[in-house]
Amino acid sequence: MSAAQTWYRLLLRVYPREHRAAYGAEILDALGEAAPSGRPSVRESVALVREGAAERVRRRTAPWWADGLHLALTVLAAVNLAYALVDRENAWWTAVSAALLLVLLRGWTLAALPLALAVAFSTARGMVGVDGTGDGRFHKMADLAGYLGPEYWNWVSLIPYGLLAAGAVVLAALYRKNLPARSWWWAAVPAVELAASLVADRWDVTFPFLRVGLEGGLLLAGLWATLVTRSPRFAVAGAFYVVPGEINALVYPPQSTGDVAYRCVLAVLLVVTAALLTRPRRPEPAG
Repeated sequence: MSAAQTWYRLLLRVYPREHRAAYGAEILDALGEAAPSGRPSVRESVALVREGAAERVRRRTAPWWADGLHLALTVLAAVNLAYALVDRENAWWTAVSAALLLVLLRGWTLAALPLALAVAFSTARGMVGVDGTGDGRFHKMADLAGYLGPEYWNWVSLIPYGLLAAGAVVLAALYRKNLPARSWWWAAVPAVELAASLVADRWDVTFPFLRVGLEGGLLLAGLWATLVTRSPRFAVAGAFYVVPGEINALVYPPQSTGDVAYRCVLAVLLVVTAALLTRPRRPEPAG
């Protein structure tokens, strides 16, 4: 087997399994004829990945709004678990955060609803007067503090959790059935964040640069997928993640030029992704 065949066979895994089984051999034969020297072509490699990703999107049976909302909630749940791991939160909170990501990865939207509501309620308990301290109405909540996660005392910080809960409610109320499972690679997001935090003390620049690279890479992937498919689902997911951060930057302006540039780059990537939707796109299932 030539180097080109080995390389193309690896890239062919971007396609759904059913598509590979039906057309994989035919695609490899065509690519082999296009590379008589035995060396892979950059142009053919890019085209193979592009069409494979587009085929995966086309095969998702859920309507674009439900699939986009599902992707958005998966991203928020992955980030929430990353925070729980990096901040060394208690085992109960980490377990709930991991369970939320798990059920979302499996597409179990109804099972995700109580977990998303629990996460949102726990983080907002101080703002709604149920923290068990001071004038809180439910003083027994103090006994549960060891089982709860972080507590935020401003509404800006609670926006992502509110979106998480609202999105879960919308899916449970309007779609009412399971969605196609998502890739297990999303579980790598909290794992990478945890690994980076462990070396942050030795290399101060590792953690922030890794996070910027991860976020920028995912947004670029969404931009590229939108360009290929003309589907709004990636813009929906990007907005759920980027917009809360932009609001936070407006309320609490960044103190460094680097932070300002970081927020601007994310905003530009989201705007460009949304702008691509003004071009004609392939029809999406309505429901």
